Amino acid sequence: MDLNNYFEPVSLEKPDKQFRFSDALFGRNITINTPSSPVGEISNYQLAILGVAEDRNSHNQGSALAPDRIRMKLYELFRVNEKLRIIDLGNIKATASAEDTMFGIRDVMIHLLNNQVTAIVLGGTQDVTRGIFMAYEQRASTTNAVIVDSRLDVEEGTPTSSSWALPVINSSKLFRYSSLGHQQYLVDPAHIALLEERGFDMVRLGSLRTNLLLAEPFLRDAQLVSFDIGAIKQPDAPGTLFSSPNGLMSEEACQLSRFAGLSDQVSCFGIFEINPEYDIQDQTSRLAAQAIWYFTEGFSQRKKERPAQDNPDFKVFMVNHRDMEHALTFYKSLVTGRWWMEIPEIKSGKQILVACSQEEYQQACNHDIPEMWWKAFQRIN
Repeated sequence: MDLNNYFEPVSLEKPDKQFRFSDALFGRNITINTPSSPVGEISNYQLAILGVAEDRNSHNQGSALAPDRIRMKLYELFRVNEKLRIIDLGNIKATASAEDTMFGIRDVMIHLLNNQVTAIVLGGTQDVTRGIFMAYEQRASTTNAVIVDSRLDVEEGTPTSSSWALPVINSSKLFRYSSLGHQQYLVDPAHIALLEERGFDMVRLGSLRTNLLLAEPFLRDAQLVSFDIGAIKQPDAPGTLFSSPNGLMSEEACQLSRFAGLSDQVSCFGIFEINPEYDIQDQTSRLAAQAIWYFTEGFSQRKKERPAQDNPDFKVFMVNHRDMEHALTFYKSLVTGRWWMEIPEIKSGKQILVACSQEEYQQACNHDIPEMWWKAFQRIN
């Protein structure tokens, strides 16, 4: 597959007078698709940045301008790690329809996944996530997705930026779907009931802000992470049509992005719904660039961990429960301090590992079956 057939080379405005020139800048330490330097062998890279200038299925017209604004602000930051191999592929070429864009991003993502390259997607509107998920549907047996958003985007009807998630949650290839940061007053109770009925995970804004570490196990288990900038409160991220006076703070958004980067499962991180026409001095584009910087920093520090009873890097805890025939099994990494739990698959007799926190272990010790355990058990069986 020749990626040059799918992408426009990077073309940015000249930097302003305040722009610093240093060999240590992010933009000077990556490979960039330009007319004189087209894309070569993609498997040589660990990370690929790609813009999707698509907003035709949304009221947030103007989001198509965001990829280049984010890219410009990202290039101005200092590099994360000189050993990271990153390529900027440019923006997906304009198509005749939004649906054509979905198929284009699907094809690109399949190629990146097949070459073990992690994608950083610059939106565009969040319905692009559906095109990304289509790649996982074709390539993987099951997929875990984390959506950071103030809304749930599961309206009925033709997929748009407010209804794109419905085809995803209806997919037979979706295993774990986690919604982080939704604001209850912006969500139809029927949509909350729909996700609960499917056994999916939801952490509303208040709970997330009280304990940001609640998000870490969901992000650790995810392959796809989709971040709607509208999840961040308006004073910190004014550049979107769907802003709210409440939401995550910018520092929290960057921490969530770092959690996603640290996960050795995440193979696509996308940030969406930024609209430069509503922005103030590029504040939102700068925040998006910094969130991506934190994702790449987390990526540079990834540690592959696979819990097993015979692995000396893990301590095994078995908790007997009065309502269970078998003990609940938990693993704690002696290297990173992270936790996992085993979920039995009744038909096969196999045990499925699901990321969790110490809180789930403590609940089991108190003879409470953790909600996360129950939801995973119901999805598996």
